[in-house]
Amino acid sequence: MIESIEEPIEVLGLFRGGGLQPLRFRWKNRVIQVRKVTGDWSVNDGRDRIYYFSVLGDNSDYYELSYHTRKLAWQLSRVWLAG
Repeated sequence: MIESIEEPIEVLGLFRGGGLQPLRFRWKNRVIQVRKVTGDWSVNDGRDRIYYFSVLGDNSDYYELSYHTRKLAWQLSRVWLAG
């Protein structure tokens, strides 16, 4: 089941080689480790840039995270629950 969330989240990320990679994030008072980044892309929103990451969590669920450069903020956009 795919669910649209659109909630702010806290993310621990790594900036390396000019790129950004989420390592883990907190959602609903749980810390979810990113097991694998399965895709990434970016879009322009006016003068702002939004970076998206499709990630597999350590709980076997898939998440879509977004990083908004103007706000310097992360958001959980969507979640695909395995169960």
